[in-house]
Amino acid sequence: MRARALSASVCILGLGSVGALGAACSNASSGASPRADAGSEDMSPTRPPATPVSPLFIGSGGFGFAVGSSFVGAAAPQGFAKVGPDTSGPWGVVDFLHCSGYWYGDDTILGFSHLHLQGTGVPDGGVLALMPIDAFDPSRTATAAYAAKFDKATESNEPGRYAVTLAPSGVRVEIAATPHAAHHRYTYPGGATAAHVVLDLDHHLARGRVDTESLDVDAASRTLRGSLKTIGGLSGGFGGTTLYFAARTKDAWSQALVWSHGQAPAAGTHAAGTGVGVVLDFDLAPSHAPVEIQVALSLVSSAAAAANLAAEMTSFDFDTEAKKTAGDWSDATSAVRFDGGSPAQRAMLTAALYHALLMPTVVSDVDGAYVGLDGKVAHADGFRYSTDMSLWDTYRTLHPLYDLAMPERARDVARSLVAMAKASGSFPKWPTGTGEAGTMIGASAEVVLADAYVKGIRDFDAEWAYATMRAAAMERADPPGGRGGRNNVVPYMDLGFVPASIGSSASVTIEYGQDDAALAQLAGALGHADDAAALDARAHGWRKLYDPASGFLWAKNADDTWATTHGDPTIASDDFDEANAWQSVWGPWYDEGGLESVLGGREALVQKLEGFFEQGKQDYDAINWTQALSVGTRRKYFWGGNEPDIHAAYLFALAGRPDLTQKWVRWIENEVYSAGADGLPGNDDGGTMSAWLVFSALGIYPVPGTDRYVVGAPMFPHAEVKVLGGSFVVDAPNVSDANVYVRAVTLDGAPLTSSMLRHADLHAGAKLAFDMVATPVLPAK
Repeated sequence: MRARALSASVCILGLGSVGALGAACSNASSGASPRADAGSEDMSPTRPPATPVSPLFIGSGGFGFAVGSSFVGAAAPQGFAKVGPDTSGPWGVVDFLHCSGYWYGDDTILGFSHLHLQGTGVPDGGVLALMPIDAFDPSRTATAAYAAKFDKATESNEPGRYAVTLAPSGVRVEIAATPHAAHHRYTYPGGATAAHVVLDLDHHLARGRVDTESLDVDAASRTLRGSLKTIGGLSGGFGGTTLYFAARTKDAWSQALVWSHGQAPAAGTHAAGTGVGVVLDFDLAPSHAPVEIQVALSLVSSAAAAANLAAEMTSFDFDTEAKKTAGDWSDATSAVRFDGGSPAQRAMLTAALYHALLMPTVVSDVDGAYVGLDGKVAHADGFRYSTDMSLWDTYRTLHPLYDLAMPERARDVARSLVAMAKASGSFPKWPTGTGEAGTMIGASAEVVLADAYVKGIRDFDAEWAYATMRAAAMERADPPGGRGGRNNVVPYMDLGFVPASIGSSASVTIEYGQDDAALAQLAGALGHADDAAALDARAHGWRKLYDPASGFLWAKNADDTWATTHGDPTIASDDFDEANAWQSVWGPWYDEGGLESVLGGREALVQKLEGFFEQGKQDYDAINWTQALSVGTRRKYFWGGNEPDIHAAYLFALAGRPDLTQKWVRWIENEVYSAGADGLPGNDDGGTMSAWLVFSALGIYPVPGTDRYVVGAPMFPHAEVKVLGGSFVVDAPNVSDANVYVRAVTLDGAPLTSSMLRHADLHAGAKLAFDMVATPVLPAK
């Protein structure tokens, strides 16, 4: 059996969207799913059943390329303050396991820090740490000296609230979060007479650093204020983000010792430079009350952080704050509701909806102030300024989920992206904090904005946005603000593809085609018909990279010759970004007709695609679940944990074989996802993988940058999605692990004759009804 860490002791009672989970969060059993073309085939998962974990720990484990990197801790929906434990364990603090600070297999807490990301593949944040300790001496100013062991059985993670007991001190740590603030409550064992709390401004995650630290301590008002510059794996791309904070304690401290630059702790009220920290000592007699500290954040100033604290935590009322944030989570996740299903399925969707609402992060203060990409303070009027957008990932599933079920959040994203472009001159690829990390390829903001606009999210300056994106995408002269993600578009204009002299050129070509297809949709919707036609035609350029001899896409030189010998298509090469040839050939699904054409027709596409999944299943079946390196290696064929091919199962339906979409989507849901700590197939990438699961469980899947959805098969007997004016319903009363195939679908009572839906079909009062059966329904010949 697979080696796993101890499970948490309880299961979360839902988020309001899936109902109570009870105590049994075990993995769903999966019956055999008949093969689509002949006889029957065992499609049961080969991984051992997941060890039950509380839903909000799902995705916090895994290993290597299969690590989920899910945030564990207290946060509000899209909250700036994501406050939780940074941990270490058998693999130390190796960065690929600790991108969110926490890994489920760890047994040591290094501190409770206030900034984290969700599901990224690069660590960033993990700064401004608090740590309660039972005794203090001058050696305990560094993380290694104040770290503490913890037992999983004492740990709980609920919406807006986290708790754990430290060992051997026995201190019970509870943290509640609001959008900009955290409330720490530390309860010491009954025999303790003194408490000590370290505030460490130098704490950070692997691959990061902190500098320009400043701290002011005021005993009279029981407050602390300060700032630090955090420079992480992403924010290092633009020099780092300055974080301001304001904190206060419920009770007076008896002593405050400050330090910096490695100097010994000493009584004082100010410290600055690097290595800054303070320890606050509290006398627990006679009441032995918990030590309570509230901390608020801002990217504008420490005064703004204090204003955020005053607005969101009007008193020291931990339970009321936690209850308020839990209610906010219930409201937010109720945008999509699933009923029925197994305990494991409900746990998986609870986690998915929660994770989909951790990022993008709303960083504007309570008064709307924020720091733009030009470094200037601006004001968000009528929207919430949001950042932490992993756009190359999230354009595929997360933003379409917002466009469908959470339009106010989609509007915040659209207006924030426009504000960023107006401040910096071009649209970002991976904005975080106060800057642009510049990570990944393509101009994915084009897809996000097009998707929003064609689905009715129009409360943003779309004409200005289009003109800016058009100049970057279609003008030969560089625009004054630069091209953003279109930085290699001129050779693409000339050749129809990006040449091999540019890294990952085949993948960049695919992404530019996706960007063109989406920008064409926006152009058409805005009435720019000629641009729409030109962009739509240009989106077919990827076809020039297809090699009929090998059956795959490969990089080409500018003179139209192949740049490499076409070797093993399962090996990652410089032609591609985060993928190989097998995974990349399905990338241009925005040109599904073109895929059919180059592959030799629909039947040939289906045959090649089924081979891709059959070999992918063999790849997963061969995993040795007791060996971390076997679990965490790159997958050679279908790779559910990486973006370039996550849509691939839905290509079957577009090619006339919806039965194969139904078969392989259910296999992915049962094998690649689970209700365990390793329940995500790889980095969640800001909610991308989680949103994939939400859409697939609904039985529909978005075609990014368009108003279209591919019809799949639902996971639950009943689901409801909030839309303008009400909800639309998905019903599949006889769905089960045996009944995974669709015999018929009706939309508002009328038979559905296509595998495609339009956004307008999913209106208030609409009902999508699936008749589910145990055997595949093959298309008529």
